Amino acid sequence: MKQILLIFLLVLSISIQAQNNLGKSDDNARIVLSSYIPPQIENFPKEASNILLGKLDNITTQKGMGGGRNASRFIITANIVVLNKNITPSAPPKHMYNLEVTYYIGDAVTGTKYSTTSETYLGIANSEIKAYIAALSQINPKDKIFTEFLQDAKTKIIEYYNSQCDFILKDAQTLAGIKKYDEAIYTLASVPEVCKECYMKCSDQITEVYKAKIENECQQNIAQAKTLIAQNNYNDAASLLSPILPDMQCYAKAEALIKDINDHRCAVALGEAKGYWVSHDVGSTSMALSSIPTDSKCYSEAMVLAKEVEKYVKDTEKRDFEVMKQQIQNEQDAKMATIKSARDVGVAYGNNQPKTITTYNIKGWW
Repeated sequence: MKQILLIFLLVLSISIQAQNNLGKSDDNARIVLSSYIPPQIENFPKEASNILLGKLDNITTQKGMGGGRNASRFIITANIVVLNKNITPSAPPKHMYNLEVTYYIGDAVTGTKYSTTSETYLGIANSEIKAYIAALSQINPKDKIFTEFLQDAKTKIIEYYNSQCDFILKDAQTLAGIKKYDEAIYTLASVPEVCKECYMKCSDQITEVYKAKIENECQQNIAQAKTLIAQNNYNDAASLLSPILPDMQCYAKAEALIKDINDHRCAVALGEAKGYWVSHDVGSTSMALSSIPTDSKCYSEAMVLAKEVEKYVKDTEKRDFEVMKQQIQNEQDAKMATIKSARDVGVAYGNNQPKTITTYNIKGWW
């Protein structure tokens, strides 16, 4: 219940912020633009394309829309056209390049272009590469042309989310239905807080998708654990089952399997302890007994043997067995505490990896 409650509290907190702090430029509220260099720019001198990419990052960062190189469906990109180039008759000769840079913002998934602007830059230097660099270095991210450029795109992106919200919710529902939970959560989480109404609807659905995700993983872990048990791989089976929490629907099945694992471990450990005790190996016998789970069916029998060992030590070696007994109990307590901690941790929502965009759809932008 702790995991689900945590998610509800998180969504509630986000919803309250959406109502009261829409002007705040935090990660949820921002429209995020990823900087992208198209293939034709990559064919330019690498130093020049790197400068342009950095300028695109700075342009969006200035207005709180920077996404850097992180994947986002909305991108800022640019195209360079060489208007003219000359080599001066001076000594040494100078390379002079007049470049037109056109900037674009749009949806890299649908291929929709939202905003565009352009500017020309002149670069003069001793080499072709340096001339490119000199021209592109003149790009000023604080230029007012970029203010209107970004604001126009932001308005249209918000309009996109407001008009497409029902489709976004339906797409996420479809993805969850075919068990693509991470992609569904990514789709819902991509709606920025500034799109208030759609954002809150998606926040509600994120909770439901996440619950379905962990329930599905629970069922998968149980099925895999059964396979491992059949292969006598009890340790790995226990590791799969330990994160399953009591509020999950499949917890009863997991608990039953854990009991079977503990009973198996008990039988093995008790057999080892009896084998060691034949030769009165007190240390090995005690270690084997300490690994027996307290809730296993042979625990009582193990305690009978433990008392026998205790009596032997007192009668023959006159040692204070209470110290050893406490050590055994401490080790057992630590083991049980580890199992409990593992169950409490649950399936971490932070493990969700967002779906990245590998192909940008910018056909027809220039």
